[in-house]
Amino acid sequence: MHVAIFADIEGSFGIWRMRQCRTGTSEWQYGRECLTEDVNHVIQGAFEGGATKVTVKDTHDTGFNCLTQKLDSRANYVGGHFVRPTLFGESKDYDLILYVAIHAGAGTQNAFFPHTHYGIFSDFKINDHRVCEMDIYAAALGELGLPVGFFSGEDIAVQQAQNCLPWAKSVVVDKRKEAYVSGEKSLRYLAEGRDNLRKTASEAVRNIDGMKPLIVQGPLHFETEFRNEKLAKKFNTWNFKQTGARVEWDAQNMTEGFEKLNKLTFFPKRIYPFRGPITMMMRKYFGIKSRYFAPQPNSEDAVLAVGPEVCLFGG
Repeated sequence: MHVAIFADIEGSFGIWRMRQCRTGTSEWQYGRECLTEDVNHVIQGAFEGGATKVTVKDTHDTGFNCLTQKLDSRANYVGGHFVRPTLFGESKDYDLILYVAIHAGAGTQNAFFPHTHYGIFSDFKINDHRVCEMDIYAAALGELGLPVGFFSGEDIAVQQAQNCLPWAKSVVVDKRKEAYVSGEKSLRYLAEGRDNLRKTASEAVRNIDGMKPLIVQGPLHFETEFRNEKLAKKFNTWNFKQTGARVEWDAQNMTEGFEKLNKLTFFPKRIYPFRGPITMMMRKYFGIKSRYFAPQPNSEDAVLAVGPEVCLFGG
């Protein structure tokens, strides 16, 4: 059984503010430690649940957030973004997907770093229903026959994901600063939370027969509200229908809709024919940069439990 672990970062244990998710900052380097430790526990759970092969697919920002030198060596690692069959790259051999560290959708009140696909949107709807990334990603993967059976993140994000994936297992992650800067109390919370990641991931894999590919019936009408009209004009190089800061498009299925979303956000019309070599060069560039030229971590006085040992960054 080949299990894929898709990894975002905002919903990681240990992370409580946006800068810890922003690529290139010293706080992000600390956030990478947090994410890697979460992923390692999910890898362990996947193998305990019966996986014979595990692949980690890094999906946040440039796609190079896990610290590969600290990642469980039993798992394969795939960083960066791709063109086909989706932005996630080749996936035909996967049997089940476990999604780590998700966040709430754009426009969600009182959520940690809410956004959908890219931080330029203030709202995102499909067929007049507000959606989160799990609605889009799980449905795009579902059209390839791939079920999502697990996700972790803050309570609001988990509830949104459960609305479209009620069969999936989940773990709720605290996003409050005090959960991670309280010495021994924080260490216990991290240890218990990550052990829950391991156990729940294992349960999801064992129950693979109950997991379903998410299929959203078309036709689909996508409606995005940009944060302002200037951004909408900048990104809408494809002349999708635009009214002020709102951009809309139609699709027969999620695969087509997702492709148009990626055109809008990542592939302006003038560079679209060259997207294959461009994404390949970006994978090489950011892969090298994130591994060999990353800053020293700034934990902002958080504690970090890593593997069998415990490290207190904050003293």
